[in-house]
Amino acid sequence: MGLLRREGEAPGPLRGLVREILKEGPGTDVTLAEHAGRVDADLAHLLSGFTGLVTRIRRELPIRRDPAATKNMYGEQQLELDVWMNDVFVAACRDSRLVSHVASEEMGEVKDLGRGRFSVVLDPLDGSSNVKSNNIFGTIFGVYDGKRLPAKGVDLFASGYLIYGPATTLVYAAGGKVHEFVQGGAGRAEEFSLINEDIRLPPKGKLYGVGGHREKWIPQVKAFVGELERELMNLRYGGSFVGDFNQILHYGGFFAYPAQVDKPAGKYRLHFESNPIAFIAEAAGGAGTTGMERLLDIAPKGIDQTAPTYVGNRDLVDRFRARF
Repeated sequence: MGLLRREGEAPGPLRGLVREILKEGPGTDVTLAEHAGRVDADLAHLLSGFTGLVTRIRRELPIRRDPAATKNMYGEQQLELDVWMNDVFVAACRDSRLVSHVASEEMGEVKDLGRGRFSVVLDPLDGSSNVKSNNIFGTIFGVYDGKRLPAKGVDLFASGYLIYGPATTLVYAAGGKVHEFVQGGAGRAEEFSLINEDIRLPPKGKLYGVGGHREKWIPQVKAFVGELERELMNLRYGGSFVGDFNQILHYGGFFAYPAQVDKPAGKYRLHFESNPIAFIAEAAGGAGTTGMERLLDIAPKGIDQTAPTYVGNRDLVDRFRARF
């Protein structure tokens, strides 16, 4: 009898893990649909469409790990999973009947889906290099209300990310607040339940992480990292923006994929990565910058634009920016 579980409840090992995660915050009987519906009914419908893909994604992960025969618009080799996840998220946007335009780093252009209130930007598989080693990866999205693409980050209506980790979590920001949900909470295997409401970055940051090659970092980055190391901040870097930023969101600190001497415009994609995460950082009381200007204020020249990206606790971001 000990092996039996209620219908719809998460299986044993996952159920125990979810229970541990749920200890982080109250309100676990509140579902994503209910919570987001208080913000905006259409947004709740769109987010439910995205989270409704999670079980399929989990099922496909083991069989779509091989390279595809294609590259994205940045010349990067795609995985089968990159292509498949792009297709299912674009289809979810189309099926919602709420999205007029969608753009993704896996596509070369903005796709017109017809009439709809929202424009959506996607990084369907953030951290794809982690798939082979079974490390953290996820999905990043941004939602614009009545805006055509390309668009400034300051005009975002909402943004968020899914993390496909030991448990699947969703973080979204809207209305100046950030909230976190976990799949399988409250005894419902498919539902996403609230675990953290109105998340704020801790007042004192504990962690830092920086991507790229140290020898190619611009001098300001090298000097600031040295300063953080002397302050005994702990290094965390996992190779996916969602995983690395999620650490900063919970423990506080500073994360960067910086300008490099051979790549002054950085690597992260403004629409698909930098702006959605900076939008969350600011809603949680933090900041995001290129070093020279606020990320969300950049007027993009194209949908494929990149930007040096520095996000985290506002005091740390301000200290870094003062070096320019």
